[in-house]
Amino acid sequence: MKKLKGFALMTLFVSTSLLISCSSDSGSDDQGNESSQGDYWPAAVGNQWVLNNGSDISMKIIGTEKIGESTYYKFDKFLTPSSSDVAGSATSWLKKSGGTYNIKLDDIVTNSGGISSKISGYEFVFFKDNLNVNETWTGNYTQTTTIDYPNIPAIKMNVKYTGTILEKGATAVVKNVTYKDVIKFKFKLETSVEGQAAGSSEAEYWMAKDVGVIKFVFNKVATDLVSYKLN
Repeated sequence: MKKLKGFALMTLFVSTSLLISCSSDSGSDDQGNESSQGDYWPAAVGNQWVLNNGSDISMKIIGTEKIGESTYYKFDKFLTPSSSDVAGSATSWLKKSGGTYNIKLDDIVTNSGGISSKISGYEFVFFKDNLNVNETWTGNYTQTTTIDYPNIPAIKMNVKYTGTILEKGATAVVKNVTYKDVIKFKFKLETSVEGQAAGSSEAEYWMAKDVGVIKFVFNKVATDLVSYKLN
């Protein structure tokens, strides 16, 4: 039972780490179609970004899908946390509407020691390029984790997120490459389970116009863009 409790907590960690690393609709997000101030995440099939935080990590757009009136761009893989105990996988998507960039994840499947779980998918506003410095966006969603083991109830986790623009029009150097028109922002998560606070985390992202993510920092570990290809 102790192992199962640990696994349950780890699956929640996986879901939170997946969100930080990238991409249940909040219902409270302001997702209006305000005019974009530039394309800070170019989306086309074949676009690819390679980042490095000690080893290379590749993300590539491999397809599109129409959901309602919106076009979503599908990635070939999604980043998972560095954990030897739990492996997680999820299909991730990018949607752009005006100056708003959404990340959508399908259900997340995890496995540890032969015990599997499923974490319900979610969508959130990752970034807004049309806000001024110090302006924010907020949202929330609920995730449900079900564990494939008898008598283990579903676990519901509430997530509140807040994004804050830190700098706009910046010039940044990453891996000896100079990028202009960079927007820097921080993204904070606050989680609760059954009404009790379960922790918080914060990451910082740098987005370069006509390039995409060039850097993010989480838990004092930086992940830098080393190469990219745009169609």
